[in-house]
Amino acid sequence: MCIANTCGQHRNLIIPQADCIIHAGDACKEDDLNQLVDFLEWFSSLNIKRKLFVAGEQDLSQIGKAEQLREMIPAGVTILENELVDYDGISYYGLVARPLMPEKLPIPMYVDVLITHGPPAGILDDGKGCPVLLQTLKELDPTIHVFGHTKIKGRKSLKVEGRQFYNVTTFSTKTI
Repeated sequence: MCIANTCGQHRNLIIPQADCIIHAGDACKEDDLNQLVDFLEWFSSLNIKRKLFVAGEQDLSQIGKAEQLREMIPAGVTILENELVDYDGISYYGLVARPLMPEKLPIPMYVDVLITHGPPAGILDDGKGCPVLLQTLKELDPTIHVFGHTKIKGRKSLKVEGRQFYNVTTFSTKTI
C-alpha cells in the first residue's frame, strides 16, 4: 500500500489490510505542525506490520530539518532519509528529493523499492520532476520507484525500461 500527499486528509482514507504501507511525503499542509503530529499518531496506529515514511517539503516546513522530524517519529514507524532497510528480502531505500535533489547522492547499487517525495524528470511529473534524480535512476536498477508531490498525474503508474514507476499522490489540490 502506497500513499503520498495526504495533506492532513489521512483520517478520510480507508486503509486495507497490508503487510507494508509507504507514505511518500507531504502528510500535512504546509506550516501545520498539529496535522503532522496527528498524522504520525494515526500512521503508527495502523494495524500494519511495516510503516515507511519519507518526508516531503511540507512535512519539514514547520520544523526545518529531518533530524528534528526523526525525534518525533513514534515507535513502529520507520523514517527513511537516505537510508536502506530490508524486510523479508525486499530492500527499500528512501532518498531525499523534496521535490528536487540539489546534487547526486550516493545510493546503493541495488534497491528493490526506491521511495522519494519528488518524481524524476519526465516521468509522471507534471513538468516538475528532478533531472538529477532521473540521472541517478539511470545508474541504478530499482524494480519499483514510488513517489508523490505532483497532483495532476497522481494515482498513476508507468513502466519504463523494465522499471515500474508509481505516482501515489492521494489527494489533489482540488480534493483538499
